[in-house]
Amino acid sequence: MFVRIDQIDHPLLAPYRNLRTTNLTRLSGQFIAESQPLVARLLESSLVTESILLDEAFVDEARSWIPDSIPVLVIASPMVRELIGFHFHRGYLACGRRPRFSPPDAVEISNSRSWTGVALIGVQDPENMGSILRTCSALGIQDVFIGPNCVDPFARRVLRVSMGNAFKLNFYDFSNSIPALLWFRSRSIESIAACLSEESEELCQFRRNQNAIVLLGNEAHGLPAEILQHSDRKLKIAMDLSTDSLNVSVAAGIILHNLCRIC
Repeated sequence: MFVRIDQIDHPLLAPYRNLRTTNLTRLSGQFIAESQPLVARLLESSLVTESILLDEAFVDEARSWIPDSIPVLVIASPMVRELIGFHFHRGYLACGRRPRFSPPDAVEISNSRSWTGVALIGVQDPENMGSILRTCSALGIQDVFIGPNCVDPFARRVLRVSMGNAFKLNFYDFSNSIPALLWFRSRSIESIAACLSEESEELCQFRRNQNAIVLLGNEAHGLPAEILQHSDRKLKIAMDLSTDSLNVSVAAGIILHNLCRIC
């Protein structure tokens, strides 16, 4: 359903207003996806698309693939920058309805002993978050647990970096991390903390024993001490040339590939 809008203050445009300074947070119940590829992936997902904002220059193209059931708000090209607050040439924006993060014990785990989950604590950089989510999708890891002090996985920058792969994942609330770790242990799910410590096993020698959840921490400080105390095992990547650490998204890719594809 294509609706032409000529008034910049029209209430239907509210979710798209001043995007540079307005961030739809977890409390808003909404998120914004930018560009045609992300809008297409949103429509392909199980998430609800509330509306699409379309530059009038893309109307003919959009009619060929956007379902009639989705409200498409069409505005003149000069209005786009005025509305969202910055120059935007991709033509498409969409407002989606945010999924609720489920409690950890709602996760469905197979009996194959090869289930892998990822828990993020204090991952604050949008590019790191987006890269990790994209890696999870590529490796078939669908269950992601979002802990304290993490950037919003549905922030616009995170969604761009993840290339919309966040839409394919199941998110869980990991804010009460210690009780969640104890619950995992009671279900024979091994918690594996990525950290540089003397107790950590080197990845090249590491073998998982069962279903596992991998814990990844803050870019500068790593995982909190209490998380490390309650984790079942610790894991590190051996490094050369006096390199002290890796970017968390790079480390995540190496570790998760090994646990899912090799071990």
